[in-house]
Amino acid sequence: MCQVHAQFLDDPTPTDVITFPYGEILVCPEVAAQQCADFGRQFDEEVLLYTIHGLLHLAGYDDVKPALAKAMHRRQDVVLAQVLEHEPFARP
Repeated sequence: MCQVHAQFLDDPTPTDVITFPYGEILVCPEVAAQQCADFGRQFDEEVLLYTIHGLLHLAGYDDVKPALAKAMHRRQDVVLAQVLEHEPFARP
C-alpha cells in the first residue's frame, strides 16, 4: 500500500484506503489490523468502514478540508451502523 500511495498520491506513508476515480478501492489489511483495536471494532468492521469510505469518495464526498472530513466521517459512521444492523441475506 505504501508503494501505491507514493506512486499515485506522492505520499510514501501507510494509509488505510485509496480510492481511484474509475471505481477501484484498495484497502490495507495491515492498517485495519492495527487500527481496529484502537477504535474498538472487529477487523471485518474496520475493513468494511474503509470500503464505505472509498464508496463515499466515489459518490462525491471529500475529506481534504476539516469540515468536509467531519461530514464524510459522520456519513460513513451512519452507513456502517446501518449495514451492521442488517441480518445476512438468507441463501437457498
